[in-house]
Amino acid sequence: MLDRPYQTNLPASSPVWVSDYRFRVVLTWMVWLQLFYMIVAFDELLGQTTGLLRPIKMGLLGASILLIVWRSGLTWLLLRTINPFLTGFVVFAGMSVAWSIEPSFTINRMISLISLFAVCVAFGLVSWERTKFQDLMIPIITAILIGSLLLGMVNRSLVTEVGDTISLSGAWKGLTLQKNSFGQVAAFGVILWYHSHLTKERSGRSVLIGFFISGLCLILSKSSTSLLSSVFGVVFLTLLLRSPPNLKRYMPLIVTIFALLVLVFSTAVLRIVPGLEVLLQPIVMVTGKDLTFSNRSVIWDIIREHVKFAPMLGTGYGAYWLGVNYPWSPSFEFYALMYFYPGQSHNGYLEVINDLGYIGGAILAGYLFVLVKQSLTLLKMDRPQGALYLALFFMQTMTNLSQSIWFQYASFEFVIMMFATVALGRALLDHKLRAVYSDTPNDGSGRFSAAGSPIVSPSPLHWRPRG
Repeated sequence: MLDRPYQTNLPASSPVWVSDYRFRVVLTWMVWLQLFYMIVAFDELLGQTTGLLRPIKMGLLGASILLIVWRSGLTWLLLRTINPFLTGFVVFAGMSVAWSIEPSFTINRMISLISLFAVCVAFGLVSWERTKFQDLMIPIITAILIGSLLLGMVNRSLVTEVGDTISLSGAWKGLTLQKNSFGQVAAFGVILWYHSHLTKERSGRSVLIGFFISGLCLILSKSSTSLLSSVFGVVFLTLLLRSPPNLKRYMPLIVTIFALLVLVFSTAVLRIVPGLEVLLQPIVMVTGKDLTFSNRSVIWDIIREHVKFAPMLGTGYGAYWLGVNYPWSPSFEFYALMYFYPGQSHNGYLEVINDLGYIGGAILAGYLFVLVKQSLTLLKMDRPQGALYLALFFMQTMTNLSQSIWFQYASFEFVIMMFATVALGRALLDHKLRAVYSDTPNDGSGRFSAAGSPIVSPSPLHWRPRG
């Protein structure tokens, strides 16, 4: 560990840079372990309950807390920089134990949410590399996709869905629980590998192989939501990173237009504005689905009726979907009304409002707004990274129209977005600290080479008072 003073004549109490590589490998393996046990359906593949989930979750929580306490000063700086609505949601969800219709379930699910949040924050304390987020995500996502393909070559019945409907017949679920999850893993792979192609961060051969594997798995999943969100993300990345120089000044406007398109599409899907359903006809023609989106609109109607019982605060975080073994749960009415148990609202926005009311929905709206705002700020300093976080944001805003992902304790998709949120905050914090304390010039121009690498490469540095 080396101490490098910003100026040689500074007093003994002045801040200095500290090169710090400790626990980087440990945190990397912790993140991979967390994502692996969340994505891979071990119990279904093995045909038995492994019982590993709770020990893994508690072990990750304990290790993360130790690092957070040890790095308490940097933790405080990081928490002040990352999206405040992410922290606010965790706090408000914990408060919902007081009014939850099933407090014990809310407590258990809050432990899971806090564990995920703690690992993400701990990751941010050592994620000094500029491309740490994609360097962390690409290997684990690609490994799961490759494992799915290999398992399918050995025994296809283990990786395909059971059913003869249009959406299920021949659809792959890979190593995940169901096809939509497999499609989401592949969608993240497509976005991350395509971003690597645009920024030249990885070799052409590896990008070609990784993009092909991700695209193949995306097609095999037959998940129309994942396919549409991937295409949207690819177009958006191309627009941001391959647009002519004279268009770069209009990027905030372009981002706003994309956001409005997603908003209009959302209102059409949820039928908030009568008559907008006509906009969905091209999507219906491409996917082969009807305007009910595989009966999701019926689920949304039932959830909207339940929201009316506690519109402001909701019925408690994770207290609604208890499972098929709890007939006293309000969600059990789906058996009587639809003759099956969906297990989720199939809409991330309705899910949050159902659990935490309109206050929770307002927190979600604040989170999304700040996420875009911070990404646009980073876009000015580091266009490749800012573009990646924006692409992931738009991909997930579309996905949440038919899947419940936002702030869900069991959603690996949101865990990835939580890591992206922390990495985004950490990047902004790095720029702030370097502007004040770094001994290398930082004019805030964010100049990058064609390969997307900084002209003056940042080093793995943190600051602390000397002495």
